[in-house]
Amino acid sequence: MSSLEYVDVATARAARGTRIITSALVASPWSEAAKGMFVVANLPALVVGRPRDAADITQWTGVDNVPVVLHDDEPARTNWAAIVGLASRLAGPDVLVPSDPEQRSALMGLVELVAGEQGLGWNARLSMIHASFESEGKRGFSLPVAGYLAKRYGHTRSLDTDALRGRVANQLRILDEKLTGSYFAGTRPGALDVYAATFLTPLTVIDDAVCPQMAPPIRTAFAAAKDLLGDLVPARLWAHRTMMFERHLALPIRLA
Repeated sequence: MSSLEYVDVATARAARGTRIITSALVASPWSEAAKGMFVVANLPALVVGRPRDAADITQWTGVDNVPVVLHDDEPARTNWAAIVGLASRLAGPDVLVPSDPEQRSALMGLVELVAGEQGLGWNARLSMIHASFESEGKRGFSLPVAGYLAKRYGHTRSLDTDALRGRVANQLRILDEKLTGSYFAGTRPGALDVYAATFLTPLTVIDDAVCPQMAPPIRTAFAAAKDLLGDLVPARLWAHRTMMFERHLALPIRLA
């Protein structure tokens, strides 16, 4: 049974403990990784799916993006490193992140390779934005959405897709080399296992079996990332993702 409970804004706002605000529209890997850590560590959390227009959530959290993780009266966590840090602290030593300083720094560096700026997820998003402009909105996002995201991700019309593929191939190679057993570290899944699995979602086919709540235009956008980058994923990482969703992370992905 999942440790997550999906609730409305009023319920979450009145509650204490952990509240996670994620997208109600798209299986964003940043959001799914945040939820996934709480699932694999069996930590209770309330989840609110943020719709397109959510002024009440922005007013409450002070953030117009997702994911946002709140815990009791602590400041909102809005980036992957702060969210991993909170989940790790709540889970206890060596559950999600190693307590040994050298091992912890190494693992956090690998998570950054996946979720950080210019990381795997960032590059996948760039590929979607680029497909939008290249096809005048026929692939990728609609042009208004692509224009909005381009500013956030530093996309330029001169993006070199061969160089993008090279960066992603190198990132995936490093992850593949670090996966020497069923999990990246130890005998149970940790933060890196969750991030590696969820950040491959944009590079696979997202049909109703994967996420029935995603609208067709968003599926089109994600398909652009799969088309450009999906063939770069090593077989061992695909197998790891399959195992993670079969044993630890539920399919279909629920958004709200």
